Amino acid sequence: MGSLKNNKKDDFLRESDEIGDVGSYTERLESVNKIMTVSEIGLKITEDSLLLANFIKNKLEKKSGKSNRTFFHNRNMLEIGAGQGIISLLVSGLPNISKIYAVEVQKEVFGYLIGNVEKNSLQSKILVLNEDIRNVVGEYDYIFSNPPYKKVNSGKLPQDKTEAISKYEVLLTLEELFFNTKRLLKNYGEFFVIVPEERLNDSFRYIYKNELQILSLNINQYKKKKLIIIHGKKGGKINSGIEIEYNLK
Repeated sequence: MGSLKNNKKDDFLRESDEIGDVGSYTERLESVNKIMTVSEIGLKITEDSLLLANFIKNKLEKKSGKSNRTFFHNRNMLEIGAGQGIISLLVSGLPNISKIYAVEVQKEVFGYLIGNVEKNSLQSKILVLNEDIRNVVGEYDYIFSNPPYKKVNSGKLPQDKTEAISKYEVLLTLEELFFNTKRLLKNYGEFFVIVPEERLNDSFRYIYKNELQILSLNINQYKKKKLIIIHGKKGGKINSGIEIEYNLK
């Protein structure tokens, strides 16, 4: 049995046990009482997913506490590139969030997503969709994503197709992500996206191109790289400044 602990407020503790299926294992997310099956090939639970889930959870719990509860009632969320469902599972307990729409384009990964939602009896809270985000319609209060951030020409693509699509801009670029974020967000809706430091300038360019606003940057040091959570919104008054938070080890 192995474990990983994220040294942040409201930590998510992972404990892993091997299971019978070749190429997969279970993850027990003890602090939020969730369990999931994870593919060992192509996709694993990563630090950036845990950081993003923790950030969203803390931000929206504070908002719920400060806001009029009627105003905050029945909000919905959309995850772009849900993978096996780790982030949607971790934020599913947020108060006053009625539905989370978890979109995953890869059929192989989608099977894990369905199984993990069912394992946690969250079929009425997390609605899953095997679809390209370009074909998704509707309006959402919150959109979040841990997107593929490596440019296709930035290195040799992994041989595993699932890993290549999950890490490289094969099926979805950052530019397309922010275009669809604007398209699908309600007015005054908010978004949460995590990117490595080397893609921050590109993200800024696409955010402002789509007339979105940045509310805050949460900068996290992980090993030798910085992972940055961008929190922004669509519409409303122009933000006078960007709040910057540091979580550096």
